[in-house]
Amino acid sequence: MDQTASGAKVAGEMTTAWIAAGSAVAGALAGGAVTGWFTLAGARKQAQGAVDAAARQADAAWEAGRLQVDAQLDVARQTLTAQHLAAQREVRRAAYAAFLVATNNAHQHHQQWQQALGTAEATACRDRYRAALLPVTEALTLVRLEGLDSVAAAAEALQSSLDSNAPVAQHQSARTAFLDASRTALTIV
Repeated sequence: MDQTASGAKVAGEMTTAWIAAGSAVAGALAGGAVTGWFTLAGARKQAQGAVDAAARQADAAWEAGRLQVDAQLDVARQTLTAQHLAAQREVRRAAYAAFLVATNNAHQHHQQWQQALGTAEATACRDRYRAALLPVTEALTLVRLEGLDSVAAAAEALQSSLDSNAPVAQHQSARTAFLDASRTALTIV
């Protein structure tokens, strides 16, 4: 039953109770004191019952409204949390991807330099390799800022594998470890 119909019902019951009370008073004045007194007591009891019913209905309506608002707030919180996590995941994915692109580029320049050793191109290749390390450092900063500690540690190991004295096999294993840590971090969040 909606609140308007409920309110109309309670108002009707209260009106009936007041009419009965008025009749009891009129009957008491007309000479039926005992009958009038019982009628008045009955009318009072009926009026109190109507007031109590109205209070119970108001309490029930209040509780139903509170539960509905709580449910709507929970849905809003869940939606905002999901949106926040999705945005955070995208920022991390972008940071991890940028770092991976920078390390791949630096690794390619490192390989070109290693292949060019002893040739006239060696110095130019070395300079390109060194220039390619700067974006790696910048991208690593973003990974440290946005990534989880496990991803940052894997990224640092991958950066170290780009050192000119690092063994070639170290790069592939560090790259694989970074990819694994990144995928795990992106699925957790």
